[in-house]
Amino acid sequence: MAGSLIAIALLAGACAYVVGHAFVAPRSSLLRTAPGGILLAGCVLVALIGPSLLGGLVAGGGAWPAGLGAGAFRALWVALEVAGLLAGMRVWRMRFFSGGGARVFSLDESPVSRAEAEIPLAASLADALDVLAREKVSARDVARLAPALKRCAARFFHQLPEKQSEVYTLVARHLPPAVAAEVTGLLLAGAGRK
Repeated sequence: MAGSLIAIALLAGACAYVVGHAFVAPRSSLLRTAPGGILLAGCVLVALIGPSLLGGLVAGGGAWPAGLGAGAFRALWVALEVAGLLAGMRVWRMRFFSGGGARVFSLDESPVSRAEAEIPLAASLADALDVLAREKVSARDVARLAPALKRCAARFFHQLPEKQSEVYTLVARHLPPAVAAEVTGLLLAGAGRK
């Protein structure tokens, strides 16, 4: 009986993960369609009602299994649901006290947001440029990335080539020409060379 109780708690956690992922899923995801809504409704019902029904059946039977009492089962159930929900929402990418003051936190899964978060973690200028290339930032995203790019250039100023044309060539190896020109200007400004 303890195995079935643990299994239903794990299933509730998995269903909570699916519900959490629906919050950050892209518009093209199955979870954003009508069948996906039915799936989410089923997941919510399983996560909230399934463990309590099975727990009620066990309690009605008279005795809980050895080593897994009612309190321990509820704690396991709630912990797995909370962990599943937070993991599904990718809480580690949540930005608290976002700019503008209108919202306390926001979830932003856009490529520019990922680039903005990864550029400060780059170990070199080449790594930072690789982040921009991997996230495929566009020309309109460069304005939002300007502070991060200037800080990156200030950190790695010694890695920038001497000539401005060589800086552009380095950046153009990673980015399209329309983006490379703006990024080059920001890198030179951040390095104090413009």
